[in-house]
Amino acid sequence: MPTPYTFLYQIGFTPWEASDDRGPLPQVLAARPPGRALDTGCGSGRQSVLLAEHGWQVTGVDVVAKPLRAARACALAAGVDQQVRFVRADVTRLGDGLPGAPFDLVTDVGCLHGLSDGGRRAFTAWLSEHTTGGADLLVSAALPRRGIGPRGIDEATLGSLLGPTWSVVAVTSPDGVGRGPLAGAQFRWYHYRRD
Repeated sequence: MPTPYTFLYQIGFTPWEASDDRGPLPQVLAARPPGRALDTGCGSGRQSVLLAEHGWQVTGVDVVAKPLRAARACALAAGVDQQVRFVRADVTRLGDGLPGAPFDLVTDVGCLHGLSDGGRRAFTAWLSEHTTGGADLLVSAALPRRGIGPRGIDEATLGSLLGPTWSVVAVTSPDGVGRGPLAGAQFRWYHYRRD
């Protein structure tokens, strides 16, 4: 499953891994009891490990093998390796590699905004079929842009993809702008809740 991220991880150019922005995740964790979480495009597993440290049973998914090895090591070092499972899978075909049990929380830090239109539709359709009522979805994404790297996504497009079973809770703007291939890009955190 070669992607541009395979190459970028291979050469060690991963500016997105340096961000410590967790968006609304701390508030969501404080407001609801632990359940089952899915961390899509999990990279080196920072969000997954944080979720597991808060008692969640977590599945972290990424298409690139190298950061998944780092994620497993991170979970082991944090003592949460029994609560988190890392799976190499394509988020546009999650039915090929994940169990059908529904998730209560889904995080997406920089994954959805880089997918093709068909990939976005496949991913969001899968989400709606594999999340519980009241599930939270947290998406960090660049606003629509031109140039190399992910093309971004806006609230209207995301809402249209998710459909009427999801309602927007909040849209926030983190401090700063993108780095690396996303230099200068403006980002948003989208918090949706399934009805």
